[in-house]
Amino acid sequence: MKIESPNNEKIKRAALLKDKRQRDKTGLFIVEGIKQIREIKDGWEVREIFVLDGCGKDENDFLKLSRPAAKVFTVLPAVANKIASTKTTQGFFAVVKKKVFDLDKVLSEGKKFIFLENIADPGNVGTIIRSADAFGFSGVFVSKGSADVFLDKTLRSSMGSIFNIPVIDNIGSKELFEKLKMFGVSTYAASLTASKDLRDLKIAKKAMICVGNESKGLSGEVLEACDECFKVAMAGKIQSLNAAVAASRIMFEVSKPKSLARS
Repeated sequence: MKIESPNNEKIKRAALLKDKRQRDKTGLFIVEGIKQIREIKDGWEVREIFVLDGCGKDENDFLKLSRPAAKVFTVLPAVANKIASTKTTQGFFAVVKKKVFDLDKVLSEGKKFIFLENIADPGNVGTIIRSADAFGFSGVFVSKGSADVFLDKTLRSSMGSIFNIPVIDNIGSKELFEKLKMFGVSTYAASLTASKDLRDLKIAKKAMICVGNESKGLSGEVLEACDECFKVAMAGKIQSLNAAVAASRIMFEVSKPKSLARS
């Protein structure tokens, strides 16, 4: 089926998903780009797919075969531009239902987690999710006040990793830390003022790393609630790292077998 008007009801609903309030209200989000759509795993529900008229036949065939439950529509350039979040769109869009993860199940089955408190930049949030996937982490928890996990820039920065590991967003630190105690998860806070170096930490088998806001760091509430604080030592003159770089460095260190010495 071809959609020619930007005022088509399906297109208007899809375009509204660029707004976080609509994503939260509907439980739906947009994935843009053929590469990102290819990364969507089978456990995620794809409702609709919109393809710019004239885009490659191979990609069209792939979408129809891999997502038989999704309705595929061909759209004209003006329609694609209404949905697009990027200036130069590839012409592929998928409307996807958010996957809701059970917090208790994630904590009971997983080993290593990371908590992001008030990370404002969506590129940082997406990159951290990607690194968590790369270093074998069992889940990412994103606080209220952080960048939206389902914003297009976050999704693009995660490079498909958001579909690989549990990501629980809009979570309050109090609620999370109560659950962590229940499931015996030890907690470690990244802090510029800590005396212990990251490389000297002996991480528990079930552990959560906490990383804070790009400029302010972790809140006093989270620092106080954590079992131990640490810093990332730097040899140069710079005093702090980009949040995504710091989190990735920490997860790399924590993922080393030597870090799992303590039970």
